[in-house]
Formats: sequence, C-alpha cells, structure tokens
Amino acid sequence: MINVAELKKDKCFIKLIKKLQKDMDELKKRHQKQRDSIQKQQQSNVEKLMCDSHKQSKKRTVTGTASNHSRHQTLSNRQSDPSNISPNMANSHKMRSLVMTQTDEWSAMVRRHETECYELRRTHIREEFDLLNKLLLEAQKQQMNALKLRLETENKELKQTQTKKSMDDARAIQQDKSIKTKAEKDRRVKEMNEKNLKMFFEERKRLAIKSQKHEEQLSKRHQEQCEALEKDAVKVWRINRDS
Repeated sequence: MINVAELKKDKCFIKLIKKLQKDMDELKKRHQKQRDSIQKQQQSNVEKLMCDSHKQSKKRTVTGTASNHSRHQTLSNRQSDPSNISPNMANSHKMRSLVMTQTDEWSAMVRRHETECYELRRTHIREEFDLLNKLLLEAQKQQMNALKLRLETENKELKQTQTKKSMDDARAIQQDKSIKTKAEKDRRVKEMNEKNLKMFFEERKRLAIKSQKHEEQLSKRHQEQCEALEKDAVKVWRINRDS
C-alpha cells in the first residue's frame, strides 16, 4: 500500500511546498504594503480636510462681523441663502462623504486581497495534488515492475527446477542397474520427460494465473488510490472555497 504521507516526504514535494509558501508570503507582503499605502493616504486626506476646515472657520470668524445690514434680513431670507449654511454643517458633510469614500475604497481592497489569496491557494492546491498524483503513479509503476520481476523470477526458477529434475531423473535411469538394455533406458527417460513436462506445464499454468491475478489486484488497488487522491483534492478545494 502506497502511503500519501510518505509521498509528501519526497524531495520534489518538499521543494514545491517551500516554493508555494514563498509565493504566499510574497503576496501577503504585497497586500500589507498596499494596506499601509492606502491607510497613509487616507489619513493624509483626513488631516488635509480638517486643516482646510480649520482655516475656513478662522476666515469666517474674521469676516463675519463686516455685514451689519444682514441683521435686517428676514428670517426666511436667512434660511434660504446658501451662504448662511453653518460651516460646521458643511464640514461635517464633507467628512462623512470622505469617510464613506475611504470605507468603500478599503472594503474593495480587502475583497480584492481575499480573492487574490483564494485564487493563489486554489492554484497551490492543484499544483500540490498534481505532483502527488505524479509521485503516486511513479510509485505504482515501481510496484508493478517489482511484482512482474518477482513473478518472472519465480517462472525462471521453475524452469531451472524442471531442467534439473529432468537431468537428475535421466541420470538416475541411466545408472539404474536393473534396466538392462539401452532401449529400455531410453523409453524410461522419454516417459519421465513427458511426465515432468506435463507436471511443470501445469505448474507454469498455475503460476501464470497467479501472476495475472496479482497484477489485476495491484492495478485495481492503484486505481482506487488514484481515485482516493482525487477525492482528497476535491475535498481540500471545497474547504478552501468555503473558508
């Protein structure tokens, strides 16, 4: 059984994880730099508005007493004249407008950063599982080759055993003193060879069936491992999507 946890110890996978972590760290640094820049700019805009408001307030205080005839205006005229709008009201409106604009700007930046992090993480997940799948296929190939090599070795050993037995049986017949004629010895050797041939034919047939069965079982297990890895990838992707 190939363990995915062991595949993650592979040098190639460790190298990839370091690269992906570096990519994420760089993105977060870039985001922090953007946050600092916007925060600094927004603070500067607020300070500028407050400074301008303070200057306008001082100017109105100095010039406000010069128009004595305004005292004789009716109440309705004073209310309808835009020049009589309270400076504090105007400044308050500007501040609210600025705060709303800055809030929208900050919210848009946060959403953009979240999207970029999400997209990068999704790309990383795919890269991780693509490499794991590649490593899994390589490990499976090695397993299959090892199985075939073992079965070939068993088949080779069986042939060697057959050859040795045939030679030993033939030697035993030739050395058997009870067999008087060469023709009888040749007949015995032929019978023994046919018997051995039939026996080892059945043995090789059994070994071939065994080999095919083992290869099919291993192929099925490999397919299940690939499917399980793909399911893990989908699960991790969904967790990243919903987080």
